[in-house]
Amino acid sequence: MKSKKTMVLLLILIMGLVLLTGCSAESDTGSDASGEAAVIEKTVTDQNGRTVEIPAEINKVVMGRILPFPAAYYLATGSCEEVAGIHPASKSAAENSMLKVLAPEILNAQTGFVKGEELNVEELLKLNPDLVFVLGETGMGGNLEKVADTGIPTIGIKTSSLYDGDSVETLNSWLELLGQITGKNQRAEEIINYGRETQKMIDSRLENIAEEEKPRGLMIFRHSDNEIEVSGSGFFGHHWLVSTGARDVAEEINIKSIVNMEQIYKWNPDIIYITNFTETQPEDLINNTIKGQDWSRVKAVQEGRVYKIPLGIYRWFPPSGDAPLMLKWLAQKNHPDVFPDYDIKDEIKSFYSRFYEYNLSDEQTEMILNPVRAAAEGYK
Repeated sequence: MKSKKTMVLLLILIMGLVLLTGCSAESDTGSDASGEAAVIEKTVTDQNGRTVEIPAEINKVVMGRILPFPAAYYLATGSCEEVAGIHPASKSAAENSMLKVLAPEILNAQTGFVKGEELNVEELLKLNPDLVFVLGETGMGGNLEKVADTGIPTIGIKTSSLYDGDSVETLNSWLELLGQITGKNQRAEEIINYGRETQKMIDSRLENIAEEEKPRGLMIFRHSDNEIEVSGSGFFGHHWLVSTGARDVAEEINIKSIVNMEQIYKWNPDIIYITNFTETQPEDLINNTIKGQDWSRVKAVQEGRVYKIPLGIYRWFPPSGDAPLMLKWLAQKNHPDVFPDYDIKDEIKSFYSRFYEYNLSDEQTEMILNPVRAAAEGYK
């Protein structure tokens, strides 16, 4: 008799557990009125401090005027298959960079939804994105509220304002956020850690160099025969210069500003770097071919110390996965006697083999070190 009662109790207990399991599964997935399972969402905090609910499954993403972000997305995920739309300047960089080799699908991304700082919401909606990344800084073409008002999950991403122009730490913050969104960031973290070790090596070698012995550097952000825009404090150029043993002659400028040749003569830099946000090449200054500008009076030009910043997985001036290479390249240009022990071409090849699992050819390495004018197209 006792055994029969025990069996009955066991059966009741088992049936109860089955029912509870069924209820639990239903509450985890959820269901709508039709009985279909609802999509589970997760919540992240963007770089504007906004709480954003995002789909658990992301098949299409669009990126506004955060020009290095497609490359950062590749770093975090190992693919750009989900990238449906990017800024034209991001695409021009991709077309002339290693990103098109590592992730050729990036060339399929659409650009017609954005021009300069203006984002066309109607064209954006045609791309049917699951998630949109837009510039978080106000007054810089972020379009954050405009896109968020459509109901599409929208993530604000900040750039130079995050870490006072520190490209490595800015990139690190992007990758941490992308890791939360995608669950993938191991390779990117390895690159950032390598960058920090590279900075420590540079710091240790430069610690006994007096300030007056450091070259006086200038970063030209954009340039034409009509205007010269230079990088100043709080922007990427300033951080690159001071972290690799140079003095920034434009330190008095906040972020960036347009200057005239008289100001250039007054600064008279020892070394000049030109970004890939302008088509100007070093030979344009060295051969003094810019109409209305006499660069022959500038010390850096006289001594042939004018360099175009490389372009690898992205332009090396803003946050880039190639940041450790930028540190080594700049340090060697600023202090060739202090950093004679490595060949930058070998460094680039080794880095791409280790972190991107790709063996660069000699031709590709030269392309990285000597980017073409077309790489600046689309930036306005």
